[in-house]
Amino acid sequence: MSESFQSPIIVWFRRDLRLSDNPALAQAIATGQPIIALYIFETDRDRPMGGATKWWLHYSLSSLAQDIAAKGGALILRQGVAQQILSDIVSETGATHIVWNRRYDEDGRERDRAIKAHFTDQGLKVESFNGSLLSEPWTINTKTGGYYKVFTPYWRM
Repeated sequence: MSESFQSPIIVWFRRDLRLSDNPALAQAIATGQPIIALYIFETDRDRPMGGATKWWLHYSLSSLAQDIAAKGGALILRQGVAQQILSDIVSETGATHIVWNRRYDEDGRERDRAIKAHFTDQGLKVESFNGSLLSEPWTINTKTGGYYKVFTPYWRM
């Protein structure tokens, strides 16, 4: 067996705390590599979480951890700056591949771009997937070549 099949792949769970219909997880499974399931509570985000969001997150992570355990795995929970934690996990495990489902808010896109560039520069394979939208914003253009910023013109299409 070649080295790439022995090294693990990191599946970075974020807002998509589910096993079914999860494109990043499906890609990880398709590689045949051992899977490291990871959730990072990012402490350097601009917006603090409200009580309802914390409640939802707690129970969603508990459910995800149980679902992964039922399949014989474990969910790793970490807190801090995502890029640093991913670096730590890569160092600890020898992972050569990281996958996640994309975020679409401006801050999330910028963070993901920087993280992807960082690990790609280190020689890791990094892939992101559409895990929550029917169409990604940049795939449907207006007549002038831009993209829709409000829903009504998109709906009229």
